[in-house]
Amino acid sequence: MFIVAGILGVFYVWRYDHREVATLEEYATTEFQVSRDGKGHLEGAVFSLWDYRYDDSKLVPQMTLYIDEESFDFSAATKQTEVDLQHENKLFVNIPRECLKNLQAAKEVRIKFSYENGQEIFLPLSQNGLMNWQKKLRW
Repeated sequence: MFIVAGILGVFYVWRYDHREVATLEEYATTEFQVSRDGKGHLEGAVFSLWDYRYDDSKLVPQMTLYIDEESFDFSAATKQTEVDLQHENKLFVNIPRECLKNLQAAKEVRIKFSYENGQEIFLPLSQNGLMNWQKKLRW
């Protein structure tokens, strides 16, 4: 009985850490914040991601942002904290002003990041997520 429960537990943990979803927002919690100068001009933006998983592999401190057919590689700040039986992984990326014009006109945005164990996550923003980003950029 304990062996069966152990096998089912391992399967659940692996399946949760390798979950398949259609959009980035379904996979993890995300936030997009825009910064402006005193006159209201865009200075840049910060993308944040929080992912909870059982695997203790840490995020690789880099991210690739795909805006339509163009890609931009960024260094990222990462942090991992243990929360109960899971690991909370955080990724923070500064997006420079030069990319923001492309984001304002984008039809599709995809984000790729990875873990030290080699697992890559490559997902698009939902249409609602993209519209939300573009609304913040137009403000």
